[in-house]
Parts: sequence; structure tokens; C-alpha cells
Amino acid sequence: MIPLVAVAHGSRDPRSARAMAAALAALRDRHPDREVRLAFLDLNTPSVGQVVDAVAAEGHRRVVVVPLLLGSAFHARVDLPALLAEARVRHPRLDVVQADVLGADDRLVSAVRETIGAAGVSRTDPSVGVALCAVGSRRRDANAATAAITPRLLRGTAWAWGRTCFATAAAPTVVDALADLRAAGASTLVLAPWMLAPGLLWDRAVAAARAEFPEVVCSGTLADSPAVGFVVDERYRQSLVHAGVASRRTA
Repeated sequence: MIPLVAVAHGSRDPRSARAMAAALAALRDRHPDREVRLAFLDLNTPSVGQVVDAVAAEGHRRVVVVPLLLGSAFHARVDLPALLAEARVRHPRLDVVQADVLGADDRLVSAVRETIGAAGVSRTDPSVGVALCAVGSRRRDANAATAAITPRLLRGTAWAWGRTCFATAAAPTVVDALADLRAAGASTLVLAPWMLAPGLLWDRAVAAARAEFPEVVCSGTLADSPAVGFVVDERYRQSLVHAGVASRRTA
């Protein structure tokens, strides 16, 4: 069985690593014969290099690395490829395959919708305005790709308004987005994270929102949803198909 290494960003907040580990545990439960390992780009261990080194030491000839990232920005385009290039130099007999990011998969968008419902917001309530909060990037195209998710989030609901906002590096801010929703007519304000795991960044976004709008409803992050594991599994399988490995070997 070809190992799957899922690479999370890493955080100083221990809740983040625990959430990603739990999401992968659910994937292991569905595929008990598959090796699923967690690595981090920064701030946590084991590192990407450490996990790939261990895979190579065990005699594997191929490994699939799935970025636990929602967008294709710096970490997916620069950081991770550089780390994997170094690993290929150290282990020339190991085929290191980088899968696509999780991205704006429909299952993840649906998961955000479900977390909002779990926070007590009805899909049939037309008074709802949703601010979808992502980390944010210095790349405008990455932020534009995130902004395109918000209209998809409203589909199948009576929610009348949606805005995209960013926790860092980009505008609008959380407070600006919520103010815009209120001005547009939303009486029920929702702040929903387009983030995989809880952490200090999301805590700051929630604190800023509640300081200005104490009534705002804040939903949970994506890691609690089984959708994360399903998308990771699909990225793994897609990579093996592209690499020419028969699907029967990864079932």
C-alpha cells in the first residue's frame, strides 16, 4: 500500500494539530489497510522531511503527499514543493508525488453550510447574512478564488446575503464584512470560517466580530466534518491515477 502523507500548515495552538489528527483518524477508520501519516510545514512536529525520511527508510518506493490546504497560495506553490524537492534529492529511489490542495471542493462548501446549521441557523431563514472568513493571501487571484466560494455557500438556502472576508493580509476585514451585511439588511449575522482547524487566527476573528456585533453567530471549523477525510482520500486517488498506478492497488 502506497503511504499517504497529509501535510498541515502547523500552529502554535495545540487545538489545530489535534483537529487535523482527528480528521485523519476518521480516514484511517474507513481505510484501515492504508498508511496515513500527518506532517506539518511549520511550528509542529513531525516535519514533512521527517515523515518522508521515515517512509523511505521503511523501503517504500512511492508516497503521495496531500496538502491540507484550502487554497493554492504560497505554501502549496513554494514551501511544500521546495521541501519535497529536497526529499527527492535525499531519496532518489522514492517517487514523491504531490497531490492537489483540498481546494473549494463542493463537499467542503456543504460542510460549511452544515456547521452553520449546527450553530442554530436555519437554512430557510431569509434574514441571514453570512460572512465567510478565510485566512487571506497576498495573491489577489487566491483571494478572488476564495470570494467565489461565498455565492456557492448560499445555494440551496434562503440566506439573502453573503460576503467574503479575511483574517489577515487582505480586505475586507471581518468587521467590515459584517457591517456591510447589516447595512444590506441582514438581521441575523453569521461568521463562518473557511478554515480547516481552530486556532489563534480564528479566535482573533471571532473576538473582533463579537466586539462590534455581540449577537453574531460563529460556526465551527471544517476539521470536524467527515468531508475533509473524503476530499483527502480523493486527492490521494487522483494523484495515483495521474501517476499511472492502478486504482485497484489503492482501494
